[in-house]
Amino acid sequence: MNEEEKMLNSEADNPDNEHENSETTVKNDEVPETDGWKFDAEAPMLDNNIELGGGFQIDVNQAPVSYQKAEVKTADKKDSIVINRKALKIGIISAVSALLAALLIFFGVRFFAFPNSSERMNPGNVALTVGETKVSVGMYNLYYKMIVDSYKQYAEQGSVDIDFSKDLSDQYTVDENNEKISWAEVFKLNTLTQLQYVLAYYEPAVEAGIELSDEQKETIESNIESLKTQASQSGYKLSKYLETNYGEHCGVETLRKFFEQRTLFETYYNQMNLNISLPFSELETYYEQNKDNYIQFAMLEIQFSLDGSDAELKTLDDVKARAQAYCDRIHSVEELKKLIPELCEPLAEEAASQGYFSDKEAALKSMTDNAELIYKSEVIESNYGKEIVDWFKSPDRADGDTTYHINEEYGIITVFLHSSQIKPDSTELYSVRHVLISPDDDPSKAAEASEEDWNKAYEEAEKIVEEYNNGEKTEISFAGLAEKYSDDVNSTSRGQSGSYGGIIAKTSLGVMVPEFEGWATDDARKYGDVGIVKSEFGYHIMYFIYDGPTYLFGIMDDANADKRQEFIESLEHKEHMAFRHTEAA
Repeated sequence: MNEEEKMLNSEADNPDNEHENSETTVKNDEVPETDGWKFDAEAPMLDNNIELGGGFQIDVNQAPVSYQKAEVKTADKKDSIVINRKALKIGIISAVSALLAALLIFFGVRFFAFPNSSERMNPGNVALTVGETKVSVGMYNLYYKMIVDSYKQYAEQGSVDIDFSKDLSDQYTVDENNEKISWAEVFKLNTLTQLQYVLAYYEPAVEAGIELSDEQKETIESNIESLKTQASQSGYKLSKYLETNYGEHCGVETLRKFFEQRTLFETYYNQMNLNISLPFSELETYYEQNKDNYIQFAMLEIQFSLDGSDAELKTLDDVKARAQAYCDRIHSVEELKKLIPELCEPLAEEAASQGYFSDKEAALKSMTDNAELIYKSEVIESNYGKEIVDWFKSPDRADGDTTYHINEEYGIITVFLHSSQIKPDSTELYSVRHVLISPDDDPSKAAEASEEDWNKAYEEAEKIVEEYNNGEKTEISFAGLAEKYSDDVNSTSRGQSGSYGGIIAKTSLGVMVPEFEGWATDDARKYGDVGIVKSEFGYHIMYFIYDGPTYLFGIMDDANADKRQEFIESLEHKEHMAFRHTEAA
């Protein structure tokens, strides 16, 4: 290196060099957390996250800026360009810091630090992400308030013991694992679960390109207009009305997004469940692999109270003694059922009074008819504890053995009976999908249609079968055809039953017309069979799913519930800084 090059590099590394510009330093200012800040600018959405300190202190340190002009020197007749790399690095840092400061000044502190009710997803308004979806403070509060309002109704009905005038962090219940948990935590977990549940189906719906129909958009706007009318009639400004009824920072755009997400969730729910469901062809294999997880037993439930209304019950030991006395009277399923009218009358009266049954007698009959049960071990454990499951699975267990469980919170004694007499329900059920093509706009009047109309209906049915055969030939593709063409709206999402894809599920013998049922219960049927059946309502394009005993349908429900739960729980959630602005009851 020649002397001139040494001199240039020495100058570049010398902060006191006379060629250097004067320093520029911006001092940190602590941002006060106050509602006095004004923010009128319409801020665009930013995808990047800017981490703020606990006191909303934004570090905008600008390092001293040094600009060193590039020098060109000639040595040995070769051009040599020397750039001050340190100065360049400092300049970039300074530029970024200046940009952050400019953003803060332009958008206002509220953009970074405070929620809004307009669903702008600035850092101050993103309470959490669920999967890939950002959830605003207002949206979380909307779900949270729905959860809390539901529990308030339960409390008013006496179903749960919660005092909403007191701190919910100091009031406790037990979770599914029989562990102690505060009601405040229950509300938070339920809110997160509901968000997770909806968005687990919403996200793949968006990815699949599913969009709101014009009718769905009109329904959403109608709901919004209805809320505006309600606010006006209540004498409130709309923003105040929404925050009062649906949670702080919940605005019109929050409600609109809520309706949109829920609608797409409902639209895609059945399609997604078909994609993740266990095929009926694997039912028997699943049962054989999991039958040890099922427990067969008989049970009855008896109310008790320690409030002084029962003179014989003063302590929990008195309750235990009574429960054991019940157990001592029961040695068989028959004896257990005979005791239901005597021991379960108060519970039956309460069930009837709450509208679950027409009267006490109907409730008692239902209790008797359903005294024999088969449940998964995990369901029993979550409701009654691991001790009950261990009792059932003990190698010492014998027919006629009884035990009990006491729920102090609800005042219920549950008596369990072990018996090999109890067998799975083998009543025959069947499930199919169908597309009804009727010769009349009203299928109930199809018998009055002309022969020409019947011929046209059959030709249309054949075209739909051809469309199915030219497609993927799957259950979900058939369900799509039912949604598109079927005149039986009650078995599709166009009806009010909540059904999808032409489903006729878990149907007992004698419910459907003979032609329909005959095809569905033919022993030769295999999963995926398709055929056309004529009935008094028109032509049914049939898709066979399963025909078998009731207990296998129950096991299928369990299997698919497990798969759906795994699917939902795979959607992780992450709390962000703005979560501290969410509501807590």
